[in-house]
Amino acid sequence: MASLTELFQFLDQPNPSVRHLALQNLVGHTPKASGERHIFIPSSFAGTGASASNGGGLLPNKRKEGQESDEIKIKALKDLANLCKDQAAIAHDALSALINLSDTLAVARHLVDKEFLVWLVSYTANTTSPLSPLTSMLLSNLTSHPSLITSLTNLTIPLVPLPKSKHYPPYFLPASASSSSTTHPDYRDPSILPPNQEADQGDEIEMDSIRALVQAFEDGASEGVKEGKSGSKRKGECHFLASVFANISMAPSTRPLLLTPRPPFPLPTSAEPSEEDEPLLSKIVVYTEHPDTIRRGGALGCIKNCAMDRGSMGWLLASERVDVLPYVLAPLMGPEEYDIDEMETLPPTLQFLPPEKEREKDTVLRMMCIEILLLLSTTFTGREALRTRGAYYVIRELHKVEKDQQIVDSIERLVNLLQRDEGNDTKDDHVQELVKGQKVEEVQDDELDVVEV
Repeated sequence: MASLTELFQFLDQPNPSVRHLALQNLVGHTPKASGERHIFIPSSFAGTGASASNGGGLLPNKRKEGQESDEIKIKALKDLANLCKDQAAIAHDALSALINLSDTLAVARHLVDKEFLVWLVSYTANTTSPLSPLTSMLLSNLTSHPSLITSLTNLTIPLVPLPKSKHYPPYFLPASASSSSTTHPDYRDPSILPPNQEADQGDEIEMDSIRALVQAFEDGASEGVKEGKSGSKRKGECHFLASVFANISMAPSTRPLLLTPRPPFPLPTSAEPSEEDEPLLSKIVVYTEHPDTIRRGGALGCIKNCAMDRGSMGWLLASERVDVLPYVLAPLMGPEEYDIDEMETLPPTLQFLPPEKEREKDTVLRMMCIEILLLLSTTFTGREALRTRGAYYVIRELHKVEKDQQIVDSIERLVNLLQRDEGNDTKDDHVQELVKGQKVEEVQDDELDVVEV
C-alpha cells in the first residue's frame, strides 16, 4: 500500500509523462472490487475545503487520528479532478478513476466544490468535448447521492452568446476549457481579443446547469453523433445524463426543475415567459424507445418519479407539451393489430404502427412502464385518462405474451383498477393502498444507482 500512495505525489508533476505513468498505475485500484481501493477514500469525518486543514468533523480544533492520511487522500482526489482537464489520455484515466470512486459519499463530497462542478457541467455541455460520455457518468454518480443533488441543481455556468455564428452551437461555454476539447471557432476571449462582431458576440451570462445538460442530452441523440461524423452536433452521446435527470426527479425538492416551463436554451433563466417555454421533462420523455438502454431507462425513470407527485398527474396526462402516456405505452406495444374502434382510442402517434414494431425487450423497463401506469391510476383523473385513451387494450395484448410473473401480476392489478366501478369513495385514493407491493416512497437518504468503468 505504501508504494501505491507514494505515487500520489506524482499526480501534479509538470511532466505529463510522469503524471500519466503514475495515474496508469493507480487507476486499476479504483474499482469496487480492488483490495487497495481504500487508499483513495477519506474517512467519513474528513472535512472539505477549509475545514480539512483544521481537522474538520465534530472537533475541528483537535487533531484527529488519521487526519494526515485523510489530507493525503483528499489531495489525491483534488489532483485527479485537475487531471480531468489534462490531455485526452490522462483525462480519460482520471475520469475513469473518479467514476469508480464516486460511488461512495466519502469521495463524492470532495468533488462537488463549485469550481470543479462548473467545469464538469461546462465540459459535458460543450459540443467538442470527446470525453463527455465519461463526464456524464461522473455527474450520474455524484447525483446518485441525494445529499449532493442540490450542488448541481443550484449551479449556474458562464455562457457567451454568439447568435449570428456560422457554426453550431450559437454560444460557447468558456469554463469548459480542457486540453481534450476545442474552443468555438467564432468565440474570442475578451481578455485577449475584441469580441467577434460578425458573430454578434455578447456579454457573458449565467446559465442554469440543468438546461445546459438537457441541451447536451438532446444533441447527443442527433444524427451522426454515434458514428462520430464531422457534421454532427457534438462528439459525445451523453446517454448517462438520463440518469442525472432521473436522480434529480427522485427528490420532491428538485423535481419541479423538470416540471416547470423554462425559456428555450440558451436564453437566460431571467427571460420573460413566453408560449415557447416548455418543461425540461418534455425534452426527456421522448427517448423511451431510444436504442440505448441507459437513455430509455433514464427517461422512464423521470416519468415514474414525476408520476409520484399526485398533484402533477393530470398535467402529465393532459398537457399538450408533456403528455407522457404515449411514451409509456409505446414500449409495451408490439406488432399486434387492433380493431378499428380500439385503434381510434389510442394516442395518434400509436395508431397504425408498422408490423415490424418491437416490444421493449428489457424486463426491468417493461416493469417500469407498468409501474408508471399504476401510479397514474392512483387518481380518478388518471384512471379516466387511461380508460379513454386505450391503455387497457395495450396492456391486454401485453398480458397475452408476457412471461415474467411479476409483470403479469402487476398487469392484473392495473386491470382491476381500470375495470372496476367508480364511486365517490374511489375518487379519493391513496398511492400506498392502490399500488400494493410497489415501493413508492420518496427517496430521502438512500443511495441511488451508480456506474463503474
